[in-house]
Amino acid sequence: MDFTLYTPRPGHPDLDACMERARDLAESILPGIRQDKELTLRDRGRDAVRRARALRKTAENFAVNRARYRRGDHALRPLYVIWTLLNACNFRCTYCDNHQGRAYYDVPDPDRLDTAQGKRLLEVMITGTPAIYWCGGEPTLRQDLPELLDHAWNLGYFPNMINTNGSLLHKRLEDPAWSLFLRQMDVVIVSLDGLTTERLNTLWGVKQAEQVFVNLLLLRRLREHVTFKLAVNTVITRDNIDEAGAVLDLACDLGVWFVPVPVNHKHEPDHALLADPGYRDLVDRILRRKKEGHRIIGSPRLLERLLTCGPYQCLTALKPHVWSNGEICWPCRASSHVEPVPIQ
Repeated sequence: MDFTLYTPRPGHPDLDACMERARDLAESILPGIRQDKELTLRDRGRDAVRRARALRKTAENFAVNRARYRRGDHALRPLYVIWTLLNACNFRCTYCDNHQGRAYYDVPDPDRLDTAQGKRLLEVMITGTPAIYWCGGEPTLRQDLPELLDHAWNLGYFPNMINTNGSLLHKRLEDPAWSLFLRQMDVVIVSLDGLTTERLNTLWGVKQAEQVFVNLLLLRRLREHVTFKLAVNTVITRDNIDEAGAVLDLACDLGVWFVPVPVNHKHEPDHALLADPGYRDLVDRILRRKKEGHRIIGSPRLLERLLTCGPYQCLTALKPHVWSNGEICWPCRASSHVEPVPIQ
């Protein structure tokens, strides 16, 4: 493959070898998953209805929120719900933060909802919004994720979005129980915080960095047969600014959406990161690429605010975060001025 923006560096994965591994995995996985060419007229009709109803609900919520906000009422309807399915994770990322200063993987959740309770939660949440963001911990560790996703799809959720470290996807997609996963998941976001394998293994506390890269290429190949949006999420720290730039370049060349996120601790950004000249240069490059039409998620205004941690009014009702036990915290777990209150 010819690259326009990305330049391989020492320590980066061998792209040709990784693409070959991804191709071999795709050939073994494709016969067992539902592909677009296999969809019946009824399948396509149900999907069209799902999307139309979700868009109608979103438009209704926008109109209601606009009217409420104008009269000073902040009891707004959600844009989407974030659902932490579990705290457990097979990675040990150094920057992991559960919005209260602890790593998700260090917080046990014995009261995690089971499958039946999760389905009931989905039935409740869709009364407010049709959009859901599945996350963790690592959501693909839940064996019942396909069953929960199938229930959500049949309820009419759109879009279904997932944030995953991607390390298990090659195994999960070989499981017949996961045959509809890509068909029903509208957006797959894979965490990729750099390309130098050893640095990634250290940052993530694992030895699977190259497999994540292979699985990203696998998803890119499977996307030719199953319709879904593919993105990479890059957490930017003071230690990986140059690596984040390499991921940006590669994502642009691969035609994969790029999601940049500056690291934070609880509700506070890393002010030393924001002041780093290398980071400011990277921000300028990201915003320039957005204007040039590259696939970077978010409007230019939103991206600039996110990347520079500019002032904004936080309206927590727009993105309620539901925890693994079904609770939400009001106003949110990262609240700095009032003690967050758990609500069942």
